[in-house]
Amino acid sequence: MTEGKPVPDSSPNHGIQQSGGVSNVGNQAVGQNARAISHGLRFTVTPATTDLVTELKALLERHRAELPGTADEAVEAAEELEDELDSPEPDRSVVARVLQRLNAMVKPVAPLVETVGELTNAVETAFGS
Repeated sequence: MTEGKPVPDSSPNHGIQQSGGVSNVGNQAVGQNARAISHGLRFTVTPATTDLVTELKALLERHRAELPGTADEAVEAAEELEDELDSPEPDRSVVARVLQRLNAMVKPVAPLVETVGELTNAVETAFGS
């Protein structure tokens, strides 16, 4: 008996092993002859999302003085977000990273935090999270 010792398996491990961290995977296939196929998952920008981006940009201008050192960066991030959302196939990871950056930059200003939160929820809903 091999108590406490792993028993060798005659088949190779084609699985995924992860130690720590976070893994956010869309489609994934593992092992011999495995396939991962996605059909029809698309992001559609709604008028509400467009309105929130417009509102965010206006609020950034209105509260510029309350964002010392980060106002220009926040405006650039909002423009990057708008460009990505206007692209034919927005990249979910790019959108998520920009929203995270924006959220960190606007923390001192409650109306901006609220708008970025609403925008994040709208985008997550549109991407089907």
